[in-house]
Amino acid sequence: MDMKVKAFCLMMLVACNWACAQTTAMLPNKTAHLSRKMIVQSSSAQVSLGKVDLVVTPLTHKGNLYHGTYQIKVFLYDYKNEKGTLKMEAPKDSVFNLSKGIPMRFTGKATNIKTGEVKVVTGKATPSTIDRGTVMVSIATDNGLMVFNTSYRFVK
Repeated sequence: MDMKVKAFCLMMLVACNWACAQTTAMLPNKTAHLSRKMIVQSSSAQVSLGKVDLVVTPLTHKGNLYHGTYQIKVFLYDYKNEKGTLKMEAPKDSVFNLSKGIPMRFTGKATNIKTGEVKVVTGKATPSTIDRGTVMVSIATDNGLMVFNTSYRFVK
């Protein structure tokens, strides 16, 4: 084989290996996505009783769940305020897909610390970038469905 052909083949092999290494380095790491905390911005919803605020602590991913706490404040009806734990189903592949721009539907439960009452939580997270997007959270209550439209972001 001619020396020029060998040199050309060697350069092409090096270029291909470099390009593959760059592509691999840019692919998201599934494990890294699971170690990030999800920050859900505080939100308000209008209900028949008035206005309800939802505050969620940063959510951590463990197993197939996001864990955190929540606080609901019902204006003009303080006796309806509550605090509790929040657990939402979040399979690893769904969390990883958020970083690829694929929306994630979820279900979970909110458990009132004082009464032990469990409320069903459903929603949908829609990414706008790798690290943030919008989220709709619905909580079923005795007085009807509370729907909160807000945003989320991931932090390390």
